Amino acid sequence: MSTLSFVVDRYADTLELPTADLWAPVSAQWEREQVVEHLGAQFQIVRELGRGGMGVVFLARDIALHRLVAIKVLRHEFTGSEEHRERFRREARMTARLSHPNIVPVHSFGEVGDLVYIVMKYVHGESLAERMRRGGSLPAADAQRILRDLALALDSAHRDGVVHRDLKAENILIERGSGRAMLTDFGVALLRSLDPVRADSARVFGTPHYMSPEQAAGELDIDGRSDLYSVGVLGYYMLSGSLPFDAPTFESLAARHIAEQHRPLAEVAPHAPALLCSVIEQALRKNRDERWRTGRELVAALGAAPVKPRWYSSAARRAALLFRTRVAAEFAILAGALRALGRWTML
Repeated sequence: MSTLSFVVDRYADTLELPTADLWAPVSAQWEREQVVEHLGAQFQIVRELGRGGMGVVFLARDIALHRLVAIKVLRHEFTGSEEHRERFRREARMTARLSHPNIVPVHSFGEVGDLVYIVMKYVHGESLAERMRRGGSLPAADAQRILRDLALALDSAHRDGVVHRDLKAENILIERGSGRAMLTDFGVALLRSLDPVRADSARVFGTPHYMSPEQAAGELDIDGRSDLYSVGVLGYYMLSGSLPFDAPTFESLAARHIAEQHRPLAEVAPHAPALLCSVIEQALRKNRDERWRTGRELVAALGAAPVKPRWYSSAARRAALLFRTRVAAEFAILAGALRALGRWTML
């Protein structure tokens, strides 16, 4: 497994996977073999990056353009399901209509026999999930930067009528070098402009650990504030190293998001800046009318929240004042010496 993975957590694509007796007896190499057979003239597979609830992702070389790409392939178990094939199509179309530096772009989509695939930009780095597993939690400055990147990406998507519905650490990629956070996997996204209250929008998609109360309850009218709740969950997770809620079943976890209050972030992450904790807590309000209204509003709030350690305001200011005073004194001594030297040379 590479440093960039789409790891399946135990709740991913809840109720979406077929039961064990329906799994087709095929080799785990089927997806790779299909790419080689049908796309070998265009792409050379480097390695498998990871497996998710619906797809397998490969790192590949674009032979003609001499660049690395990520190819997401619908898993063999779902190739006979028109519903899952359509979800793949929707993901490609949905992502293709979005253009933002913090959203992983789609290059192309195709279907050849049983092979259904999406070609995407390859983000050289790692997922937020991997970074969290390595470090346990993130420094406040890093968490704030990632939250800002996500809020900007979601603000752009929401203005285009797209609600992601499945924000989680596995779907956020951190670009090596720049540290830029990029949002991916719009496989269960909702395009509100098409049919905001159609019956299948009430189906519970996504990952329950990050679901908003209204999404967990199966409400029909899901909007961008649901995604902002998930951003709040991610902020809580990054600063504390733990999620607001956990439970052994989907039902009990959903019930906790709907009815229970989480432990305050300031208690589980006592060293995090108070204003940053407050911004995240507002994103986690049960009533969506009390959350941030838009991603851009959240960005503005994050910009107003300092992330320097709390001791900085006193100790560092005193040190800076002492340094400036000392420099000013030394300049004054130097100026006096130069004046005296000038008078001496005039004599």
